[in-house]
Amino acid sequence: MYERSATLLNRKFREYLIPTILVNVAFSMEMIINAIIVGNLLGEMSLSAIGLSTPVVHSLNALFLLFAVGGVVSAANAKGRRDDEEANRFFTFTFVIGMAANLALFIALLVFMEPITQALAQGDVELARLTKEYLTPLIFVGPLMMLIMGMAQFIRTDGRPRFSACIALTANTVSMAACYILIHFFGMGIAGASVSTLIGYSLSIFVMLPYLFSKKRSFKFVKLAKGNAARFKKITGIGLSEALGEWLSFLRVLVLNVLIVKVLGANGMAAMAVCINTFYLTYIFIGGTNDTLLPIVGTLYGEKDYEGIRFTVRAALKYTILAGTVIMAVLLIFPAAVGRLFGVSSVQGTAAVVPALRMYALCMILYGINMVRQSFFQTTEREKLSVLSVSLNGFVFVVLFALLFANVNANLIWLSFALSEVMTLLVTLTIGSRIQKKEGIKGALLLRQGEQEGVSLDISIPATVEAATGLSEKVIDFCNKNGTDKPAALRLGIAVEEMVANTAQYGHKKRKGVIDVLVRVTEQELILRLRDNGTPFDPSEYHEAEKEQFAVGGIEVVRRLAKDISYSRQLGFNFTIITVSRKALC
Repeated sequence: MYERSATLLNRKFREYLIPTILVNVAFSMEMIINAIIVGNLLGEMSLSAIGLSTPVVHSLNALFLLFAVGGVVSAANAKGRRDDEEANRFFTFTFVIGMAANLALFIALLVFMEPITQALAQGDVELARLTKEYLTPLIFVGPLMMLIMGMAQFIRTDGRPRFSACIALTANTVSMAACYILIHFFGMGIAGASVSTLIGYSLSIFVMLPYLFSKKRSFKFVKLAKGNAARFKKITGIGLSEALGEWLSFLRVLVLNVLIVKVLGANGMAAMAVCINTFYLTYIFIGGTNDTLLPIVGTLYGEKDYEGIRFTVRAALKYTILAGTVIMAVLLIFPAAVGRLFGVSSVQGTAAVVPALRMYALCMILYGINMVRQSFFQTTEREKLSVLSVSLNGFVFVVLFALLFANVNANLIWLSFALSEVMTLLVTLTIGSRIQKKEGIKGALLLRQGEQEGVSLDISIPATVEAATGLSEKVIDFCNKNGTDKPAALRLGIAVEEMVANTAQYGHKKRKGVIDVLVRVTEQELILRLRDNGTPFDPSEYHEAEKEQFAVGGIEVVRRLAKDISYSRQLGFNFTIITVSRKALC
């Protein structure tokens, strides 16, 4: 019974996973449906203009990811360290620097719009005109995306994943509807496709307002103190791999498209288009799993809960491998049907798509594993290893293998994706092995655990009153075995029994819960940390008037026995830390 379990964190992972996947579905569906609307209502030339705008879209997305992901993980780390003031500074600084960078990019794009569109269209006057018409409203999206979607990222980290998903779903649903209305009924042409995105983000502000005015939110705008240069370095260091991945994805497709047209022709490009669209569908699930990983591991890493981190990574790998296996099986068994889904039905096209998809399918599981490793390393201060992994499997290896097969056997070019994932994993594991030897650490996760003062007891128990009594005896016995005098051990035993009983009785009325308990014995004090997902309650602000709500006198007894009580709300969890002095009470 008295062992640490993954129950609480696995529940939290599942709670975050579905809303995060829904957000990815919304973004993917918006891109696909808006392209369908433009293609059907305005024709191929307008659809080509949207395709040519991809470099600018990737630039906007990359800048957003650089600051939003970096800021969220940095703030989550601070939350885990119980440094709420620094978490708020990261929250504030993320929007200050993120909005400033997006405004700078907006001005640059606006000033150089004409030469940019001319270069993208490569001299085609009509195509340049349509591209400019589409991009001019779209560049306003950068600052809005930073504000709305950046806030949604922090809201998710604040323990409200469903609320965060509602913001993204509103923005993208409104955008899809507005795209059709503006083009079909108002005759706005291709500009309607980008204006619709602006409308979607703008209206989603109203969904976000309840959070901004909520007194219960933990992230607040504060006055920035010294250390902004260090904050900038930390945010951009963490977010770099996400931003780089966005750019390398574009460059990889650009290079491979040119190569495949040269060696495989039009049918090869049809196969490439199906593979790319399959990748987008895959990313909904594998990318959603990794986006779920970031705030949870970020918080646990700040808290130095290394066992919790391992539980979370195992959960991420389980869901990622499951998703990769299912998708791989579908592509191996039904490649022709997948090709028809994307419009490839001719004999020649199907003959090209079937072997391409079957070879491409082999990368799915390893792609998911590498993605989990990339996200994990960027969250746990191994940013260089994360950036290296993104560079290798995002561009370097896949292009090298594609060039090799193009000169040896062009029909095998689709194996480049799987071989790239294999080589990336081998290289990062090899580097990881060297890091282990150099730093004297163990495990593939490369966690810098360091030496923590004292000895600890890390267990999970059911959130019941009966478990509280048994836990008290376990804690007292543990303290006594580790040199604690009996009065101090008894004080901690009473404290843990009273707090767990209150948590069980009043925090878990509606559903059965689990409480993670950590006891640490140091030379000067005894430290108790409790984590649960019950009703929010701060025992450090307990008042005498609340006796009718909580166990009479129980919390007051704890307050008198303890040297200090602190409380925080993170990821929807209650975190309570109680410190008891090993010296006799005065």
